[in-house]
Amino acid sequence: MIKSNLHTHSYYDDGKDSIDEMVQTAAQKGFSVLGFSGHAYNPIDDGSMTPEKTAAYRQDVLRCQKNPPAGMEIFLGIEEDSLSPVNPDDYDYVIGSVHFLVKDGHASPIDYSKERFEQMLAQEWNNDIYAMSEAYYQAIKAQAKNDRMQIVGHIDLIAKYNDDEKYFRFEDPKILAMVRDAVKDLVKAGKIFEMNTGAISRGYRSQAYPSDPILNLIYQNDGKLLINTDCHNREDLDLGMSECIERARHAGFTDLYTLTKDGFVPVSIDEFRG
Repeated sequence: MIKSNLHTHSYYDDGKDSIDEMVQTAAQKGFSVLGFSGHAYNPIDDGSMTPEKTAAYRQDVLRCQKNPPAGMEIFLGIEEDSLSPVNPDDYDYVIGSVHFLVKDGHASPIDYSKERFEQMLAQEWNNDIYAMSEAYYQAIKAQAKNDRMQIVGHIDLIAKYNDDEKYFRFEDPKILAMVRDAVKDLVKAGKIFEMNTGAISRGYRSQAYPSDPILNLIYQNDGKLLINTDCHNREDLDLGMSECIERARHAGFTDLYTLTKDGFVPVSIDEFRG
């Protein structure tokens, strides 16, 4: 059986725990695949790793990678924001995420807080959620041309504060048309989409990214899928994974992806456990 998580954070960025603590807890929870994905340095993001912390992070993960717990493979990854490119040769894999939108030369975070999100929507997008969503999904679509990354991070992060559908309905056809446009290009580029439970652990969403309508779009367009928890606290390493497996199965997926020493591979969904 496979228990895999490639989206995790440590105290080198905005996570809580050390690399060793994460590895120890992952072993206790029965993980067979553990990947670290610290936030790549971004000078406008206080939650990202400084160059000094990045060097220490790499050294720490590589040390654990050489001597992993029995039955576990450890991988060195990075989460690259769309505004902060990395050298992919330094990592086993790259998660590409859109945390900022640029309007009139000014970059604003879409997931910093609900108050900041609403301020951004009002002041920079004139309360036009469709215009803001179009800009977001165009930035997501642009990741199809990013050869550095393999995994699309939380594709509907723009809906972090939308659990009550305050800003748009998850089944809104205008929104889904934007998503479909991005998904088609990402699928053609061979990118892997993640299910991501991070917003559940932090109390923002009751369901993992992406929403069911988007998960269905990914399946209908033959997209690749894996399950991560965007863990910032080691106790959440496997939070919601069982529910994600069942949601993926219900959407029609028969395979999920994991990372091996030979790269990303599809494995029967029946081989995964939460």
